[in-house]
Order: sequence, then C-alpha cells, then structure tokens
Amino acid sequence: MQLNVLQRINACSSKHAPLSMCQAFGSLRVMMRVEGIVPILVGNAGCVYGLDFVSHFYAARKSVLTPVYTAADLTNGRIEDRTRAAVAETIAQFNPRIIALITLCNEETVGLAIDAIAKDYAARAKDDPTFPLVVPMHVPGYGVKSHAEAKDIATSQLLKCLVERDGLPPRQTDTASTIGEVFPADPLYLEQLLAKLGVRLVAHIPARTIGDFRKVLSVGVNVTLHPFYTKTCALLAKYKIPSMGCTPVGVEGTRTWIERIGKAFNIRPSLIEELAERESQAVAEVFARTPVRGRIIVAGYEGSELMVARLLIEAGAEVPYVSTNIGQTPFTKEDEAWLEARGTTIVFRKTFDQDVIAVDELKPDLVLGTTALAAHAKERGIPSMYFTNIFASRPLFLSQGAQTITELVNQAIGRRSAYQRLTDFFADVPTDPAAAFSPEAILVE
Repeated sequence: MQLNVLQRINACSSKHAPLSMCQAFGSLRVMMRVEGIVPILVGNAGCVYGLDFVSHFYAARKSVLTPVYTAADLTNGRIEDRTRAAVAETIAQFNPRIIALITLCNEETVGLAIDAIAKDYAARAKDDPTFPLVVPMHVPGYGVKSHAEAKDIATSQLLKCLVERDGLPPRQTDTASTIGEVFPADPLYLEQLLAKLGVRLVAHIPARTIGDFRKVLSVGVNVTLHPFYTKTCALLAKYKIPSMGCTPVGVEGTRTWIERIGKAFNIRPSLIEELAERESQAVAEVFARTPVRGRIIVAGYEGSELMVARLLIEAGAEVPYVSTNIGQTPFTKEDEAWLEARGTTIVFRKTFDQDVIAVDELKPDLVLGTTALAAHAKERGIPSMYFTNIFASRPLFLSQGAQTITELVNQAIGRRSAYQRLTDFFADVPTDPAAAFSPEAILVE
C-alpha cells in the first residue's frame, strides 16, 4: 500500500469512533437462538425497540422481554425493583430454563446490580435443577467495543453460570468442540474430517440447545473458529480445557489445522500427514480450477475478515487492505503475520472513514464490506457485497468452502462492466441534494 494512503488511514483512526452496530445485539442474538432461554433486555424504550427489531430481522422466534420504567426510575433507585419484578414475572409466566439478563448503557451507568439479582436466584437454582438460572450479561456500548465481542460475553457467562450450578461434567479426552458463528455445513465438514483422525466433534457453539453448551465443558480440546472468543477460551482454560485458534481455510490453513489437531490428540504422525496432504491438495486443486484475479478489499465487522483475506490471497487475488471491528487478540497474531508478509495492511477497530479512503485510493475490483461501504463502492462503479450476509451464509472451510468462495468472488468481479455502464448512464444526474431539488427546479411558470 502506498505510504500516503496508509498515513491518511491512520490519521482517521483517532477522529472517529469504531464502526459497529449496537454491541448488545451480539449477546441478544446468541441468547435468542437457544431453546429454553428467555432474554430480558434492561434498557430504555428506544434501545429495546431497535434491538428487538434487528433481532427479528435476523429471524429470532421469541419475544424480547423488558421491565417497564420511566426516566425518573433511573435516578431514584426504582429501576432495580422493576428489574426484579420483571424477572419474577418472567419465571411465573414462562417458566424458562434460563433467563439472560442483559443491561445496556444507561442502566450500567446508574449501577444496576444485575449480578446481585442473579446471585439471589443462584442458590435456589443450585438446590433445585428445575428452577430457572439467571445469567447476568453486561454489554454497554462504552465498555464493549463490538457486537462480535458481545457474543463472547454471552457465551462465557452462560458457561460460567452452568458450571457454578451443575459443576464440571466428566472429561472425554477423545472429543472436541468448536466455537464461532459459521455456515451450518462447516461444522459438519469438520466433524467428518475429525472422525478420520478418531476424534469426535461433540458440540459447536453458539448452539440452539443448552445441552451443547454443557458438552463443551467436557471436551479434550476446544477449537475457536473466530478470534474474538477470548473470554470463553480463558474460562475454558481455567477448567483445564485448552483452546486452539486456527482455522482450516486455504491450503496452508487446512494443513496447519489438521497437523495441530492431530498433535493435540496424539494421533499417529503418518495418519496426520496423509490426511493433511489429501485435504490441502483438494483445496489447491480448487484454486487451480477457479483462480481469483483482481484487487479486493475486505472490510467487514464479523471478526472473520482475516481468514477470508487469506483464502482470497491463496486463490490468486491481491488483498492490500483488511479491516475489522474487533481488536487484536492472541488468536489474530498468526493471520496478521501471514497477511502482512504478503503486503496487506490490517486495521483493527476500524472506522467507516478509513474504509472509504482505502476504496477511493486503492481502486479495487471488488469490495467486501459493510452496507454503507458497499453502497459507497457501487456509486463508483465498483462491484461490492455485504460481507456479513454474503460470506456468513456460505461455507468457508476446507475445499468445499474454497470452491464456494472463489466461484462467488469471480462472479462478482465479472460484473464490473455492468456496474460501470450504470455509473456512466447516471453520470449527469446531480449527486448534491440541494442541486437536485432546489426551489428553482420545481417552479411552474
């Protein structure tokens, strides 16, 4: 990347807040998908409305409950009474197995004691397994930097409370678990692959059942597929369950993943090598059949941007710029080093302005970005796709993922001429609203 472009991108980092949707959505999204869990969102009416709307936009099939209170209740101490009443009413009306008690910015600011509320119910839940467990989740926007990391908070808090109530289940050293919101077929591919090594993949979380979360607490090794699950992995380490932070993406990633899994489970070296060679070669054959030619910018906010960039570079693409909402973690270091060695600039905690500079200066053939960035690119005749919905809804791992992604990207790059024709067609249309809708333009003589 040219030095002046990099300087402009860095200069933007201190002027604007990182780009993210409401962070609480990450915790809410995870909890709304688990059967037997009822979420109580403690926030003002506007926040609750927005989060409820976006949750159902993403196909949630349960209600978001919330205590009713006024602005005055925030300062006179009644908000805790209202919250306790909401918890009691939820138990009486819905009899859930677990209540996810989630607090937002204002409620955190006034010091709502949801941990104390949860503790009051914990003793009874421990004595009576049928009594609901209350799991507190603190996700204020000023304390949690991205909605991806709020998923980590939800997952780790649920696991922690399950252990406090039920204790740790017996370890099964020949089993593994995976963590990360990925396309549903990817865990199935990994399960089939691990079976060839004699390892059973018994759980993938976030899951739809509480039972799957419990199973993670008994495995021999946990594999984190997204790099932001640091709290969850730290908690598992406390329970003597190691976590591996590598993903089977691309040729190198696939080989490394199999080798590390094999070593972690003490698998016969010849079997590891045989499987690693076979699977990595299958990915290489995909790249040979469907190489990617073009310059691509990857600028999402899901936390999986680095692994997607690696896959595209191995497929033949130039990826000069990658950005993400999440911060650096121990699980990002390997991908960072790999990408930087190939000339890629990586921006953590990115802003929209930084992404815009990258698009305008680097003039890519394709942009994989946020909704706003995709719109910005299309206005300039550059093919673009919304990273979250397009890539999170497709396989990414092993040869199956390589085939899907390379075909998708090549089709998008191939539409460049159509984008350019549209841009040329509308070239004379004013882009300034003041010019397009001035009073003079609508006067009738």
